[in-house]
Amino acid sequence: MMRRAEYGAVITAVVFVAAMTAAGIWFGLDEVWHRMWALSPAVLAGLLLLSLVNYALRAWRWHLFGLHLGIDVPAGRTGLYYVAGFAMTTTPGKVGEALRLWFLERCHGYRYERTAPLLIGDRMGDAVAITLLCLTGLSAFGAAYGVGTLVATAALVGGLLMLLRPEVPLRGVLLAYGLVGRWPRLFGGARTVVRKTSRLLDPRVFALTSAMGVVGWLCEAYALHWLLVDMGAHVTLQQSIFVFAFAMLVGAVSMLPGGLGGTEATMFGLLTLLGVPADTALAATLIIRLTTLWFAVGLGFVALPAALRLARQPAAERLATADGIR
Repeated sequence: MMRRAEYGAVITAVVFVAAMTAAGIWFGLDEVWHRMWALSPAVLAGLLLLSLVNYALRAWRWHLFGLHLGIDVPAGRTGLYYVAGFAMTTTPGKVGEALRLWFLERCHGYRYERTAPLLIGDRMGDAVAITLLCLTGLSAFGAAYGVGTLVATAALVGGLLMLLRPEVPLRGVLLAYGLVGRWPRLFGGARTVVRKTSRLLDPRVFALTSAMGVVGWLCEAYALHWLLVDMGAHVTLQQSIFVFAFAMLVGAVSMLPGGLGGTEATMFGLLTLLGVPADTALAATLIIRLTTLWFAVGLGFVALPAALRLARQPAAERLATADGIR
C-alpha cells in the first residue's frame, strides 16, 4: 500500500509538471521561465519561510487537538508524523492523513476510532481558516464570487452546528445501523468518533486552533502577495488574500489530490481578471504552488523514512524512544 501511494505521488507530480509545461508553452514558455528565474534568492527564501510557519502552526494545532483528546504523544513525535504525512498529499484519497493515524496506532497503540477526530479536526480547522480568509477578501471581487464563498460558509457552519449538537449525527448513525443491521463495531466506532470530534469545538480549543489556522494560511496568502508585488503586478493585499483562499477552496471542493488542477486554474484565472499579464500570472501560480504544496511534499519525503523507521522498531524499543523524546 505504501509503495502504491509513493508511486501515486510521483505520477501526480509528473502529470502536474507536464500540465504546467503545456500551459507555459501556450502562454509563452520563454516569458514564463524568465519570470520564474528572475526571482531573487532572498524572495524565494522568504516564501519558503512563510510556508514553514504555516506547516509549524498546523502541526502544533494537530498536537493540541491530540492533547485535548487524551492522546499523550510527545510533540516531537506528532510533528514528525504530521510532516511525514505531507509526502502523500498528492495521492488520491488523502492517504497522508490516514498515514498519520497509522503512525499513532503503530507506534503508540491508539485505535483509529480514537484518533480519527484528529483527521476531521485538521480538515475542519483548515476549512474554517480558508473560509474566513475568503470572507475577508470577498469585497475585492464583488458579488460574482460571493455565492460560492457563502455556500461554502453555510456548509461549514452547518457542519459545525451538527458537531456542537452531536445528538443529531449520533441518531443518524443509529438509524443507519438499524437499516443495515450489521457491523456493530464499525457503527460503534463511528459513534465514538462523533462524540470525540465534538470535543474539539470546546470554545477555548476552537478559538485557539482557529486562530492558528488563520495565521498559518495567511502567511501563504501573504507570500502570494509578496511574490506578485516583486514581479511588478499591481494588486492589493486584500485581492491577493482572496485569490489564494478562493483558489484553495476550489481545490478542496474539487476533491482532486492536493487540489491539483482546480487550484492552479482558479488562481491563474483570478489573477488575469485583476489585469495581471498571463505570463506573470502563470509564473506566480507555479512558484507559489512549488513553495507551498510541493515544498510540503518534499519535506514529507524527507521526514517519512525517519517515521517509518520508528514504526518498524519493536514495541519495547518504540516506547523507550518515545519516553526519551518527552
